[in-house]
Amino acid sequence: MEREQILEMFPSVGHLTYLLDATLLRPEADEREYLDFLREAADARFRSVFVPLYYLPMARMELKGTGVALGAPVGFPFGYQSTDAKKAEAVFALQQGAGELDMVINISALRSGRWERVKEDIASVVGLARRYDAGKGEGHVVVKVILETCYLSRQEMRRGAELAMEAGADFVKTSTGFGPRGATAEDVRFLREVVGPGFGVKASGGIRTLADVVEMVRAGANRIGTSAASGILREYLHILPWNK
Repeated sequence: MEREQILEMFPSVGHLTYLLDATLLRPEADEREYLDFLREAADARFRSVFVPLYYLPMARMELKGTGVALGAPVGFPFGYQSTDAKKAEAVFALQQGAGELDMVINISALRSGRWERVKEDIASVVGLARRYDAGKGEGHVVVKVILETCYLSRQEMRRGAELAMEAGADFVKTSTGFGPRGATAEDVRFLREVVGPGFGVKASGGIRTLADVVEMVRAGANRIGTSAASGILREYLHILPWNK
């Protein structure tokens, strides 16, 4: 891909980092890896950082005053926890200062055609976020609904996205990164067509390079989730004019 095309899409570092949700959710990563990750993400000023619930207190301390939003996974990674369990996770995350919640849809219920059950599940987490918004008065908690598109037909993807919108969420998201495949440009393009221009679409899973980011943005994503955010940023910095 030509340098000029990338710089046209991302004319400054901030245009790129504002799209990136940096994630570290690997169960085998140790405390030092999480600490190093958080400090690197804070220095880079990514849009947000996602870590497991266990590491939210550490993340809150490391990100304080940086402007980087703290994000938390809910119902991760399979989505079939009870609604009460998802609500409890959301409450804990909000208490720890999370400003973004990425919740996994109940994939099994969706594939079973239990539309109302799926909608109620999403709405329960969205409702908590909105009540927290009203009580704290410190901004809008963003709720993203992970569809895990690798398991869904086009009809199921469409219905899942529609239910997320009806339940009051802010985004649909392609993948957890723990399924058999992650985001594809085709899935992102389809979701953008379903939700229209005013709703969020987050591409996540398998996005490792700057070229991957460009492909997903062109397909319609307006947020990117990746565990390779720092590498993508370094790749971008390398093509800037002063690095010729």
